[in-house]
Amino acid sequence: MDKLSEERADLIRQIEAEKSSLAHINREVKKRKDYIRSLHLLEESRYDNTQAQKQYNSLMQLLKKYQVDMEQVPEEFLRQTRSIRDASRGLEFGQRGEEKAAEAVKLLGNKVISLQNLRLKHNKLDIEHDLVIIAPTGIFSVEVKNKRHNGTITEKGILKSGSHSENLIEQIRRHTNSLNQHLEEIYKKQPQMKKKLAVYPIILWANDHSNVKDHFREVPVCYINRLEYEILKKDKYKAHLSRSEMEELCARLKKRRQKNREYPLCVERQYLEVLTEYCLMDLKKEIEDTTRQLRIHEYDVRMLDQRIQKKENGLLSWIGSLLKNSEKRGAHH
Repeated sequence: MDKLSEERADLIRQIEAEKSSLAHINREVKKRKDYIRSLHLLEESRYDNTQAQKQYNSLMQLLKKYQVDMEQVPEEFLRQTRSIRDASRGLEFGQRGEEKAAEAVKLLGNKVISLQNLRLKHNKLDIEHDLVIIAPTGIFSVEVKNKRHNGTITEKGILKSGSHSENLIEQIRRHTNSLNQHLEEIYKKQPQMKKKLAVYPIILWANDHSNVKDHFREVPVCYINRLEYEILKKDKYKAHLSRSEMEELCARLKKRRQKNREYPLCVERQYLEVLTEYCLMDLKKEIEDTTRQLRIHEYDVRMLDQRIQKKENGLLSWIGSLLKNSEKRGAHH
């Protein structure tokens, strides 16, 4: 009996340990779900480009952190993941391009004044300029392009790079018109100043490791190391702005600056639900294994209890027999 009792006590300890493990795993499941929810990755969540880049990075890190086997996922999930990864890389390249452009402008020192990611709203036009440079020669609306692949700008102004294409002329027209409208309104009572305020578009190719062929010719395309030489061409750009005029112009544009535009992430609710399930797979396997072991031990305890009960019943029966025999012997005497 003592040996059976010890065996039962040992099983009970194992059962308690497994229950404790299950509670811990369930807490970890909740923790992971809460963490994924806290990232606000759904498509209705909106972020500026810098924030969006961090969010996409967080999502990609989830796949690594929880060791999601991408070779075992359905094709649709894989396709959506690639789409998200491409969006993340696009933002990353765009951000690097803007950083390179900022560095190039910084090298010019006080020759120019620049405004990066300048968002301006006027009537129905809501435009975010990659880079606005105010130089003695004029005001430049700079479209920064940082593409992984070589690019070609067609005669119609369509930029093609890899599988991606975009209408540069539409972008340039919107940006230059936006800036012109603001400048006309700012200096509507200063006609002499208005004469100096021509806005010149430039396409800045920021990736030193790729090339661009320009068949459009209407808008200058320059590499990052040629920006200075382009914007300071006095024979081509003839605004003749003084330093004080440049500073005043910059200050007035800053006053009109809007908060950076926010965009939704390309993460659908269904994708995030499936992703969450993949991120919980290892924990669910642990729950399954631990639960199975718990059920086995609980069954073993029930079987052991039956054995103990039988032994106890046998012992009681034996004691009862002894008592009966004792009573018979007493009656006989």
